[in-house]
Amino acid sequence: MGTRMTPKRHVHIVDDLRLQIATGTLSAGSQLPAESVLMKRYATSRTTLREAFARLENEGLLIRRQGIGNFVRHSAERIAYVTGSCQAQRRTAGNAALEISLTQQTVKASAELADRLRLPVGSDVAAYTYRSHYMMDPCSLARIYVPHAIALLDVPWPVGSPMGEEVRHALVQAEIRIAETITRISSRLPVQEEAWELRIGTGTAVLEIEHVTTDVENRVVELARIVLPGFGADVVFTEQAPARELEVA
Repeated sequence: MGTRMTPKRHVHIVDDLRLQIATGTLSAGSQLPAESVLMKRYATSRTTLREAFARLENEGLLIRRQGIGNFVRHSAERIAYVTGSCQAQRRTAGNAALEISLTQQTVKASAELADRLRLPVGSDVAAYTYRSHYMMDPCSLARIYVPHAIALLDVPWPVGSPMGEEVRHALVQAEIRIAETITRISSRLPVQEEAWELRIGTGTAVLEIEHVTTDVENRVVELARIVLPGFGADVVFTEQAPARELEVA
């Protein structure tokens, strides 16, 4: 007769805290009791407790605030990438919208960035960084690069999209004739900077959507990198059938 495996201690803690979050006993935005209190409640070590916290953080249920404590993450709307644009799939609870901020700076192209933009290393590049939050909890991070040699864009304010669609609109307004955009979507673990920006665990899968846009002169005019936590993102592509196929149908 085989032996029965005993679940790891942190699994019981995860299940109990997950249930409390699901039932509202621990409401969105509320702070969890101090580690010392929970260690006593669950008769466990600090290491095991933090293992449970990491699991819940990777699921998108907890958010750590450095030097303050652990909080129940607000459940924002899932952000949907929909055939070339990004939008909120539904309104958040209470009809609240995402808060979106934009920062712009000029950076010198690193070797990797220069290679992707087909520029000499050290070239001036405009970097637009979009951050979206719901109830102070980060939801998405988008970085968009446009070479100064292409255009110095006047990106409009206020920001309407968390994914930088204003940059693409500004390119068109600057009479950049866009010929092609190649989109690559991949799932991976975040780098340390992304984990910090999005307040997620390093074990949380992220979805990266990368656009490389070229113009009619075959110049790279835009490189966009959009990073979304895997627990809060959808990708939807719609393909229209050719007219003759619709007639046959």
